Amino acid sequence: MVATLLRLRFRVLGNNLLSSPAQLVGFILGTLSAVGLLFGVWIALFFSGAAGLDAVRLIVTIGGGVLVLGWTLGPLFIAGVDTTLDPAKLAPFPLSTNKLMVALTAAGLTGVPGIATTAGALGIFLALYRWPLAAVAAVVCIPLGILTCVIASRLVAALSSGAGGNRKVRELIGGVALFVIILAGPIMLGILNLVEAGVSAGPDPLQRIEGVVAAVSWTPIAAAWAVPGDLAAGAVLPALGKFAIAVATVAALWWLWRRSLVAALVSPPQTHTAKVKAGKIGWFGRMPTGGVGATWARAQTYWFHDPRYLRQLLTVPIFPILMLFYSGGDITSPLFAYSAVLAAFVLAVVPYADVSYDGTAFASVLASGIRGRQDRAGRLLGALVVSIPLLLVVAFITVGLSGLWNLLPAVLGASFGLLLTGFGVCAVSSALIVTPVPSPGDSPFKRVPGSSPLIAFAMLGIWVGIAVLSAPSLVTAIIAGVSGQAIFGWISLAAGLVLGSAFLVTGIFVGGKIFDQNAPALLARLRSFKGV
Repeated sequence: MVATLLRLRFRVLGNNLLSSPAQLVGFILGTLSAVGLLFGVWIALFFSGAAGLDAVRLIVTIGGGVLVLGWTLGPLFIAGVDTTLDPAKLAPFPLSTNKLMVALTAAGLTGVPGIATTAGALGIFLALYRWPLAAVAAVVCIPLGILTCVIASRLVAALSSGAGGNRKVRELIGGVALFVIILAGPIMLGILNLVEAGVSAGPDPLQRIEGVVAAVSWTPIAAAWAVPGDLAAGAVLPALGKFAIAVATVAALWWLWRRSLVAALVSPPQTHTAKVKAGKIGWFGRMPTGGVGATWARAQTYWFHDPRYLRQLLTVPIFPILMLFYSGGDITSPLFAYSAVLAAFVLAVVPYADVSYDGTAFASVLASGIRGRQDRAGRLLGALVVSIPLLLVVAFITVGLSGLWNLLPAVLGASFGLLLTGFGVCAVSSALIVTPVPSPGDSPFKRVPGSSPLIAFAMLGIWVGIAVLSAPSLVTAIIAGVSGQAIFGWISLAAGLVLGSAFLVTGIFVGGKIFDQNAPALLARLRSFKGV
């Protein structure tokens, strides 16, 4: 049965690639990138052995820890959780929980990320061949480390999907997961600072790094990867202790994952229909009538009630916390004062494929006969009503706390320049691009089969385009922060509002024209996606 599921997984992958040239090109590019990265890793590991055992221990421990964190958090924050073999859909089949877990683990190992991780981890032997005892220990510890990566990824996938239960529980768990992901950097930075403060490693920065890595090697993140180096250094007891931590980590992750799977299969996700009083039509009763007003009301409903949009808004108040950590806790730092600019840069790209969230209900939009520019304007008005107050709050609070009121015009100029320009660019891109997205009620972290690496390249291109078009307000805002001259801040504000508004209006008209021509093709693509 496990072999059958693996064949099914690869057949689904093959069908998706053959049905979409864009996905096939993206898959090939992603595979070639992974191969190139692997060669670089192997070369680096081979030459690290010549630098001595201490360097090898440092590199392998750090690299292994990064792999575990990447597998655990990367699918949520970057690519989404792979649901090609969805446990909920496999529940009716005669398959025990243990066999299902083995199949899901094998699927993770045989995917492109799993193969790349395994190949990269095997490169550790290139660094350890000078120490035979370490190489022998790596035969056991490398599989332990790889299993930790895959099982942790599957556990987080199950938890982010709510592990069964109703929609509100899944949304709450998904939101908490995103909050932890975003704050992972500051949390790790704080922990490392505390560890560093407790390690008397001397003034040498390298010695301080070694002290921090030595402490992290006792955690489940890096324990398995640190064992071979400890044995080569003659630290037998620490190596045995870390090996015990690595084994216990795999066992604990497996147990937790099994519990979450059993809960999900016994109590599958439930859908609840909210009861609404007669005559209560929400935002549709508050917005103007007509194409723009109706689209505006629908967009407003998405932004306030759809977790797929809410998770984007959740990041906004966290950016000041990130900037505070990365500025060394200095609340008077200009970096902290410019937090709203980073928030605007992220918000600006949220509606880049906005039509995707309509799903096949997009057919009702076409049936209404709405014009493209009306659709574009309504969607962007809904986004602006939510985004502008958030940016104003973040800008005034961070600038006020920093006491750098002279930077307020620059902060607002760069923020509004990015936001307005970004929404103008997205008015065009969302008339051209639709992507597979989770269905309403699903975990917002779910990755629907059919996703392509080209989507990531498209988003990167949109971000670059927004940055280039917003350069006048961004550059003058940076000059204002560096020079302290208020005149550049006011120039940034004027440029951001004037040019941003011009790009926004242009995007509505250009995107509207493209929408009129391309809308039927968008609907056809939406219907072709699996999981919509």
